[in-house]
Amino acid sequence: MKSTASKKKLLYRYSYLYFSLAAAVTVFAFFPSYFNRLRATDSAHHLHGITATLWLILLIIQPFLYQAGKLSWHRQFGKFSFLLVPMIIISALNMVQIMMLSKDSYPPLIPYQLAFIDFTTLIQFLLFYILAIKKRRNIHLHARYMACTVLGPLIPALTRLLFRIPFVDNFNTALNISYILIEIVLILLLLDDKRTGKLRLPYVLAFILFALQHFIMNFISQSEWWTKLMDNFADLKI
Repeated sequence: MKSTASKKKLLYRYSYLYFSLAAAVTVFAFFPSYFNRLRATDSAHHLHGITATLWLILLIIQPFLYQAGKLSWHRQFGKFSFLLVPMIIISALNMVQIMMLSKDSYPPLIPYQLAFIDFTTLIQFLLFYILAIKKRRNIHLHARYMACTVLGPLIPALTRLLFRIPFVDNFNTALNISYILIEIVLILLLLDDKRTGKLRLPYVLAFILFALQHFIMNFISQSEWWTKLMDNFADLKI
């Protein structure tokens, strides 16, 4: 039992490295379309790119500060999230609206599928964040909920990377594989929790939500109520 506990402590001691890996994957995936075209990118995309990047940086810094015993700094940086999260939500919604307004430049029905993924990912992101703040005095729950916030944004990053592999010959295949990879990660995290003798809610909830999102996103673009809702959303002023 002591050996297991010590391995667990070691794993989470270096959690900032896992977040660094997630950030590296995201930057590499979006390098051709965003980071390599900064001067040619409009302000809306910049706001989305900057806020998303800042969130990844925050996820790297926070566990590092906690493990270093810099709890006051950890709390101060945490307060920055109260400003950053609304900006992430607003910029992401703006991205969805821009996509819907230019839907004719996409393959048929793809914008409606992507809009569903974006909306549900934002809802999950906000849910995990709120739960993390609510459970901030319980480090086990707080850290797990915060870790869950990075999983949704990884799906578009993984999809872009997979689409560059020769045998992944279409977008839908790359997208489904990305979901499967996230679900595998969550299963591994659940198994890791089980080794300690206690399954906690964050990863269970995340697995259920991502599995549902994965299933529904394959059919939602053919749903008339959803396409009408997104067409109306495109006309809103954000």
